[in-house]
Amino acid sequence: MHNTCPHCNTNLDAGDIYENFFNMFNDSIKALQFAKAYGWKETDKIHFSRSIIVQPDREPQYMICPDCKQKLPESKTCIPDTPQENKQHL
Repeated sequence: MHNTCPHCNTNLDAGDIYENFFNMFNDSIKALQFAKAYGWKETDKIHFSRSIIVQPDREPQYMICPDCKQKLPESKTCIPDTPQENKQHL
């Protein structure tokens, strides 16, 4: 997993999803429900990412580093810490 920005070497790992929710709710059952909604499993402990998602109007989305603001290479190893809604255009 690539947890550092290739441009400025900052740590992009925002921590284990379950641990984040447990710290937020102080309730293991509720934390597990929320973590599972993000795809977290005991055997696949997904982490949040500090990366910022940029969604231009007519171009594919991309991520930037929160510190140096440089575009990051595509990666599917971390989930940004803000849930994204799936929107369908009719």
